[in-house]
Amino acid sequence: MLMKSLSILLFLLFAFSAYSQNPNDCGFALQICGNSSIGLEPAGVGEDEFLLSGNTAPACYSFNNNTIWLLFQFDEAGTFTFDLIPDNPGDDYDFAVYGPNVSCTSLGSAIRCSSTNPQGAGVTADTGLNIDEIDTTEGPGSDGNGYLKFIDVQAGDYYYVIVDRAHGSSGFSIDATGSAILPQQPTANDVSDLLSCDITGDVDGFTEFNFDDLIPQIIGDQTNLEVTFHQSLNDANIGINDLEISYTNKENPETIFYRVVNNNSSCVDVNDFKIEVPTEFEIALPQDLFVCQNSSSVSLSTDAGYAYYQWSTGEEGPDLNSIEISEVADYSVIVTNENGCRAFQSTTTIGSEIASIKEINVKDLSGEENSVEVVAEGIGDYEYSLDDMAYQDSNIFLNLPNNYYTVWVRDKKGCGIVSEAFLVLDYPKFFTPNNDGFNDFWKITGISEFPGSKIFIYDRYGKLLKDLRISSRGWDGVFNGKELPTSDYWFTLELDDGREIKGNFTLKR
Repeated sequence: MLMKSLSILLFLLFAFSAYSQNPNDCGFALQICGNSSIGLEPAGVGEDEFLLSGNTAPACYSFNNNTIWLLFQFDEAGTFTFDLIPDNPGDDYDFAVYGPNVSCTSLGSAIRCSSTNPQGAGVTADTGLNIDEIDTTEGPGSDGNGYLKFIDVQAGDYYYVIVDRAHGSSGFSIDATGSAILPQQPTANDVSDLLSCDITGDVDGFTEFNFDDLIPQIIGDQTNLEVTFHQSLNDANIGINDLEISYTNKENPETIFYRVVNNNSSCVDVNDFKIEVPTEFEIALPQDLFVCQNSSSVSLSTDAGYAYYQWSTGEEGPDLNSIEISEVADYSVIVTNENGCRAFQSTTTIGSEIASIKEINVKDLSGEENSVEVVAEGIGDYEYSLDDMAYQDSNIFLNLPNNYYTVWVRDKKGCGIVSEAFLVLDYPKFFTPNNDGFNDFWKITGISEFPGSKIFIYDRYGKLLKDLRISSRGWDGVFNGKELPTSDYWFTLELDDGREIKGNFTLKR
């Protein structure tokens, strides 16, 4: 809350803002009332009132640094005196007084002007009007002691005072010390900070607050007052940019300033409170949930025991703290407790799926260079095996003999296995026709897959020994009823896909 004091507390900043409404413009001068407590954040020098033909700049000093205008309007006659006391004794404040009963467009000339440099004059930084002084102007530099002659005022008289900080960065306090009576200002009574959980719109720490219930507490038993609410201290002091009674916070937490105006005297008091949207409770969703896409569903759960659940899937209801999902996606839930307060949480599931084998690229009839590349598609992380033996990360298998194979592709997350058979076509490099049941025939496994193919076997001299039928069980090493001896023999393979392969093999006895 703003501090209450018998003095007027004024704070000046260096930032320049030529077009905003601030008390550094005469037209927005702050009215000083009895028991005033004012905090300010004005900026720069505002508009230059002394460019108007009816206004004369103070003769003792050029007021062009950081200024503020004050308005003193008296209910009862007496002496007008004040003490202006810088918060930092090293700061230097100057002032000028215009009046009585002038307007901001026709101020005339200053009737008091003080610009004494306190360090140069060897006096304190305090300045103002008092009963003892007789001079009406002093300064600049070491001239004067910082104080000027009092002013006799009548009931209803009003005066404008411009204050300028010539040097320094701190604020000041001002005490009206004379016998003339200023109008009594109202009191902006303290109110408690407002806490409201997030009950509407997105669950984002912003919600609607209603200030209407605060007004009776702010006013108390005072009468003929008006209360407005503002985002900034400056707006509250000047009375601009009123907030709606129903207000959605712009920050969390946020300070709200309220202004109380006495409709009879126009005197003002300002106070503040905080509004906040606290996190009343937190919920959790698993951040590493795994989903086998297009397969069986898994359970996505959050904390149980709350009043209502709204899922991003459109499912909602009381006690629905768990749903079944089968797709890889972003999911979220809004949970409402028994007080109507809500919490939000989201997660992105991790997904995989069973692979799809798109191609099996076989390089065959190349001996030790035989290989196969398995091309699998899917969002998973896959591993590969031939004939469901050891699995490997590589999708390429090398040095494959002539045979039928089955490749297995397995999702590492357990979403399934697919398989597909293929043939590596090649010829054996030897055979042993000794009737022991092993390698008794020279044959090419799987050649029947190419039914239009032809195989011709020759001796080393090019003599045709066998026109081997594709459907046969192979060559037994016999020519014209005679077993041929151990030796190398040659062949020509004419495949029905247009390829022609020539090579040799060994018959061993």
